[in-house]
Amino acid sequence: MEELYTVLNEIGSEAEKKVKRELLGHTGRIKALFYNLITPMVLNFQTERESYHFIFHKGGSVSLRRGLHNCPDVNVSGEHAELLYLLQNRDTRRFEIDERRRRIKVIPRSLKGRQAVMKLRELFL
Repeated sequence: MEELYTVLNEIGSEAEKKVKRELLGHTGRIKALFYNLITPMVLNFQTERESYHFIFHKGGSVSLRRGLHNCPDVNVSGEHAELLYLLQNRDTRRFEIDERRRRIKVIPRSLKGRQAVMKLRELFL
């Protein structure tokens, strides 16, 4: 019954690899300074069945934990099946439609959260 956890765990591993690669690139020092200013950053993911949160740490590591964090920078919520589909298939068009129809909600709770949403869309959609 932990379908969302499995998908989020894969995304977390992929995000960690991408972030660490960016931080080591030829512009890595500049990106690392910015990244370390906005981390730690917390993203909650919630459906009617499951809830988890990511923590993006300084240096590029990412951890996934069960339950919702008390002080998230971003809340992502939606119908279980739909959120699962979107995370597995990375269907940008459908994601935008679902957001407009309020089937999926992405709510930044801080300036860091708004920056995180932009970066995550760039990385995964």
